[in-house]
Amino acid sequence: VDCLAEMAARDEWMTVEGGKRLNRWIHCATCHQGFNAAVDMEMTRRRWRHHRGGPVSEEKRHALGCLACALRFGNEIDAADRLEEEMTRGLARDSPTVLLNEMTGTAHLERTNHAAVLDMLTNLRERVGRCGDVGVRLAHARATAHTLHSLGRSREAVAYAAHSVELASSSFGPESSMALCCASSYAVLLAVDGRVQESLTELSRVLAAQTRGLGADHPRTRATKANLDSILSYEDGRRTRRPCGL
Repeated sequence: VDCLAEMAARDEWMTVEGGKRLNRWIHCATCHQGFNAAVDMEMTRRRWRHHRGGPVSEEKRHALGCLACALRFGNEIDAADRLEEEMTRGLARDSPTVLLNEMTGTAHLERTNHAAVLDMLTNLRERVGRCGDVGVRLAHARATAHTLHSLGRSREAVAYAAHSVELASSSFGPESSMALCCASSYAVLLAVDGRVQESLTELSRVLAAQTRGLGADHPRTRATKANLDSILSYEDGRRTRRPCGL
């Protein structure tokens, strides 16, 4: 982690194939995949320490927002609230930072009150549309799909998931990491909604693209294959577990 943080501190952004820019605090400079688990949390903390003493900037606000989100998922709610108040001070109500902050603020409700989360996301829909930021629109579509799925409203969840695939594909490319991640979630929701053949077709497409781009042993590729095998087994009439998830 020391080496990763030193590299990110020297040059935060890198340009990869296709001209896409990735942040070294979030993505590996070698494989370009996002950090996970403990490494992600430590890089998030170090990113905020790196920017904390500097002038107000989008990089500083984003570093603060990422740490606040991580703290909230770690159930450090009071610390997250203080950081989020600092992050949104002086910003316009419909700015991307404020909207993303409000969406991540629903995370602590998710396990106990899906209906409240859906109400909050619905109330944000018009403001998200006015914002026009692709990242905000994509985050809103994915969060809404996940919440609708949790409420058992699979048909509506599929529609939002399909929208997220369209947004990610048109913005980052159909075989980008984000587009394939959205497509995998969409395929699982298709199966939940009873559209099994469409689900299998989409999962097979995603698996082929991930195998080409990430390799067969990458965790995301293995997760997609596990979902595909699970749905195939279910179709064959064998008792099996549910798909891995969204």
